[in-house]
Amino acid sequence: MKIAQRSILLALSILIAGALLIVPFGDVATRLDYHATVRALRRLPASAVALSISSTLLSFAALIGRDATALRFIGAKASPLALLLAGFCGSALGNAAGLGALTSAAVRYRIYGALGVKREDIARLLAFVLGGFVLGLSSVGAIATLFEAEQLSVMFGVSAIALRIAAWAALAIVVCLLIFGLRSEIRVAGFSFAPPSRASAVLQLGLTTIRLFGAAMALWVLLPPASLNFFAFAAIFSAATAFGAISHLPGGVGVFELVVLWAYRGAAQSDVVVAALIAYRGVYFALPLVLSAGLFASFELAVAARPRGTPEDDRVARAIKRLSPTFIGALTFGAGVMLLLSGATPMFNHRLEILSLHVPLWLVEASSFLGSLVGVVMLFLARGLIDRRDGAWRLAVALSMVSVGFSLLKGLAYVEVGFLSVLILLLLTTRPDFRRPTSMLDQPFTTGWFIAVGVILLAAFGVLWLAFEGVDLKARDLWWEFAFDAQAPRALRALVGASVIATGFGVSQLLRAPKGFAPPPAPKELAAAVEIVRRQDRGEGMLALMGDKSLLFSASGRSFLMYGKRGRSWIALFDPVGPCAERGELVRRFVKLAHKHGGRAAFYQIPAESLPLYLDAGLSVMKLGEEARISLPAFGLEGGPAAHLRYALKRGARDGLTFEEIAPESVRAALPILQAISDEWLDERTGEEKGFSVAAFDPIFLDAQRIGLVRSQGEPIAFVSIMETSARKEATVALMRHRAKVSPYAMEFLFVKTILAVKERGFETLSLGVAPLAGVRPEPLSSRWHWIGAQIWKHGDRFYNFQGLRTFKNKFNPTWAPRYLAASGTVGPFVALADAAAMIAKAPQANTAS
Repeated sequence: MKIAQRSILLALSILIAGALLIVPFGDVATRLDYHATVRALRRLPASAVALSISSTLLSFAALIGRDATALRFIGAKASPLALLLAGFCGSALGNAAGLGALTSAAVRYRIYGALGVKREDIARLLAFVLGGFVLGLSSVGAIATLFEAEQLSVMFGVSAIALRIAAWAALAIVVCLLIFGLRSEIRVAGFSFAPPSRASAVLQLGLTTIRLFGAAMALWVLLPPASLNFFAFAAIFSAATAFGAISHLPGGVGVFELVVLWAYRGAAQSDVVVAALIAYRGVYFALPLVLSAGLFASFELAVAARPRGTPEDDRVARAIKRLSPTFIGALTFGAGVMLLLSGATPMFNHRLEILSLHVPLWLVEASSFLGSLVGVVMLFLARGLIDRRDGAWRLAVALSMVSVGFSLLKGLAYVEVGFLSVLILLLLTTRPDFRRPTSMLDQPFTTGWFIAVGVILLAAFGVLWLAFEGVDLKARDLWWEFAFDAQAPRALRALVGASVIATGFGVSQLLRAPKGFAPPPAPKELAAAVEIVRRQDRGEGMLALMGDKSLLFSASGRSFLMYGKRGRSWIALFDPVGPCAERGELVRRFVKLAHKHGGRAAFYQIPAESLPLYLDAGLSVMKLGEEARISLPAFGLEGGPAAHLRYALKRGARDGLTFEEIAPESVRAALPILQAISDEWLDERTGEEKGFSVAAFDPIFLDAQRIGLVRSQGEPIAFVSIMETSARKEATVALMRHRAKVSPYAMEFLFVKTILAVKERGFETLSLGVAPLAGVRPEPLSSRWHWIGAQIWKHGDRFYNFQGLRTFKNKFNPTWAPRYLAASGTVGPFVALADAAAMIAKAPQANTAS
């Protein structure tokens, strides 16, 4: 259903844009002059630009006030900072990105959700705001039309009487809705809510009117003076805004401009109007987006510099860390567009003359060509930044820095250098937000993303045609013409090169073997998996309940295999869960499934006793580390080896530590306490939840477990969750969290008490999990991996606490059992290992199964 809706929206957008393109513009298009537009842009009065910025501030102030009114309507409160972040920054992103995934709604869900506002209340807020926008836009357009019906009649070729009738009808509808439409329950998109009071509705309508007044004024002051009075222009602005919103294009780009140009087709020179529209896009769209990204980055720096703040500030800070990559991605996309358009347009001649005295021609040519190539790469790179990929961040920083040099060397483009410098500063400031160690080549690109890149390239070629209208771009000799003043050949080569890069990337995506799909588990599948796990000896299969892994069931339905997919790697976690006799069938089916889609099959963290099963399937094996397993019947606190454990219990009791167990049926009531501990633990590490083989804090996942909780002076400070089965053979530690400031003996105290409690319930073994790279040592006949793994173990503590983790687990005197990775191909294990690490690093989606 969602795909169909998106297809309909896309088709509607294309139809609207196409209809507007074939509207008879008269001689507007033929009178467009690129050089005259540039001159008009440079001659814009500073006073007009200042007034435009002031009007923009007024408009955004009304947007913030609109959010405050909407919050009051749903009975919620927010600090001025939260209102600024959600109202100003959310609107800036919504204006720049339009509808879809990158909208102001996403910002409001994050910010207000962090303050404890329920999702359904935020949906009510958004519906209230949207209703106010529609009514406000209708009112402004209608009132402006009533004031200037005669002048608009001449412009549009419609009788003044018809315009007045339409305006009065629109106002009548608005008034009727305010009087009669607020009496009954409102239903929108499947949910209902009580209507706002008339005072709230009128206030929302007034703020929307101010918002539109400021936005219209921001453009009107940039247009030629005395061309149209403000009321006549307000009617045109309302119509252009409505068409832009209906088109679903980002910011209504193109559609808005076409409506304004058509309305001004006989009122002024087209190049002056185009210059005003370009300046308006910069003032009302680009400037707030840059300021929003800077505001987010400044807030992150302030939070990092000060001691721990209020719980509300901490929750908002976490929301901002998740939103900053979206703003940075949008700015990076804008930088890519800027570099492409810059490569398609001529540089100022006096600047080229300066360059010709100091820089060789080949460097100017190379900078122009490479700058456009970097531009198209940044269009794709923005997707990785939005997905918080560290590889995308590194590449974005490198390309932005290189582009500064290209912009200077190709034509002393100081504006580009300024924008890129701001982008670099923001990228460096928000470095901690990009922590997903994932490949840029395997990231998903939607059809819409490729269409957007294609449209931008077509627009760049259109600008090239306008900028060099007097040049025969079809001439054969043009391609090979190299000179400082040969700007048309230079621009053509740069754009063709960028198009080749974009086309090559798109074709490579199309020619890939079908990747297949790893569907999330359905609630019935999760329920069936739980029943299978409960009958097994080992509790690690409960990780299937996290909901971030797909499930493959045996033909009998008595066994299953959980797996994830990244790029071409299909990675199963552990052995198949179920009767041993069915494991071979599931392994073979999984290998065939991966190969069918051109991928590699891998099995992660398999035990030594299962290796023959995977070797017989033709897979290569490498050691991952060792699992700490405690034999519970032999575990005790007597003797010298347990002296440190006895001391931990005594010291913990002296520090006021107490231990309690929470049974699975009581976990739900304790979730708020556990959530607070978990959030503080995550904040201390400035990280996010992990996934795949690492347990994450998920209510549904924790509901099925037993919790060991430690209190200090009655205050909950740490907990550990245990995955168990009804067979009572082996339990497994799942989640371990503690507050920022706890006794140094708290975790040791917690684990000793937990081990004793599990032993008392009759279990035979407790698994403390795997210590990565433990026991990976180079031997005379071992592979190069063992040497690499040993070096990482020895020198890699600055990136991960390899040795510290094993040392902690070793305190409880476990037996160490090897764990392996099996994968197809010669280099397959290495690639699968990198993909497994990426899946672990990526936070799992919220589990909604029941």
